[in-house]
Amino acid sequence: MRIFGFDMEFDHDKLRDKIAASKKKDVRGYICVVDGPSLARSYKSPSFLKLLQEAYANTCDGGSIASMASHLRKKKLKAFTGPEIFSEYITNTKFKQILLGNTEEKYIQVKKKVERLSGSTDHLHYIPLPFASVEDFDYASISKQIAAIDADLIWVSLGAPKQEYFMQRLQPYLQRGVMLGVGAAFSFYLGELKDYKFKIGETRLNWIFRLFTEPRKQFKRVSTIIRYYPAIYCKEKKVNATREDCRH
Repeated sequence: MRIFGFDMEFDHDKLRDKIAASKKKDVRGYICVVDGPSLARSYKSPSFLKLLQEAYANTCDGGSIASMASHLRKKKLKAFTGPEIFSEYITNTKFKQILLGNTEEKYIQVKKKVERLSGSTDHLHYIPLPFASVEDFDYASISKQIAAIDADLIWVSLGAPKQEYFMQRLQPYLQRGVMLGVGAAFSFYLGELKDYKFKIGETRLNWIFRLFTEPRKQFKRVSTIIRYYPAIYCKEKKVNATREDCRH
């Protein structure tokens, strides 16, 4: 679906088809998991909007985005979050997978849980990344390590928007494989961060609980959403009106 200036996939099965295609030798790209701050960033930053437009796919990470899109398009749309996608695929031994970024300790913890659940971790690999700015990574070297593993799925955990810009820069060097920017999905998977199920409609209210555990970070996120959502909504409503006029 074309919305907010880029394509966003709300059909979970279609996104799964995109992920399944990662096993093909000619498929490469990146999937962005778009939350509220990322949507706001796409509104105020032309370079980030272009990044989303060039993505292999984008999925909706925020219930507030799904609710706004549902209201604009007058259909029920659901988010498919980074932690949900990661949890669904990390134990799937049919996909060769790499955890890229974060810490080796976190990878070992994820690996232990996967082994308990699936009985095998032969499909899992880890590539550490140095602490560096997006401009300073050695993308050619990283791509060679990925190629040696011949990975299907590459989970990138660097935090937004760094991981998105990282994936955009790494893509030209990749021979194949689909990258997914999943932020804190490793921590959600391990239960270090709680995915509270309390919600109103499709809008999850995790942020209310996380305000108390990560006040500085969450207040910044919430204030960004409050600041930019009205303008984003009005802009998209005008686009919809223009689209309807063209149809008639």
